[in-house]
Amino acid sequence: MKSLASITDKEIEIIKMALNDSISDMSIELKQELSPEKKNELINFQARYMRVFNKLKQSGSIYALTETELDVVAGGLNDAMELIEETMTDDLNNEDVEEILGYKNACQGLVNLLSL
Repeated sequence: MKSLASITDKEIEIIKMALNDSISDMSIELKQELSPEKKNELINFQARYMRVFNKLKQSGSIYALTETELDVVAGGLNDAMELIEETMTDDLNNEDVEEILGYKNACQGLVNLLSL
């Protein structure tokens, strides 16, 4: 069974990529017409994701994160997987599909690990 101690540098990069993807998606969503409540909620989520992303950039260790921040990581990984589902199209070549599904599977594996 895998533990937090077994998270590799490559997996930290996947986490940062997932958080960055989620932050970027929120930025796009914030440009749309939203209710003040929805806009405020998105801004707060984006700020949390950004704090965790920056913390991982600085330390590079999963142990630098609090339990609440690990929950944010899980949320970012789930968001990234949803983005993948939304953007998968039939016009992608096999190599792209393989790479994207590898990223999605890595995200799912990390979510499973964080849920233990």
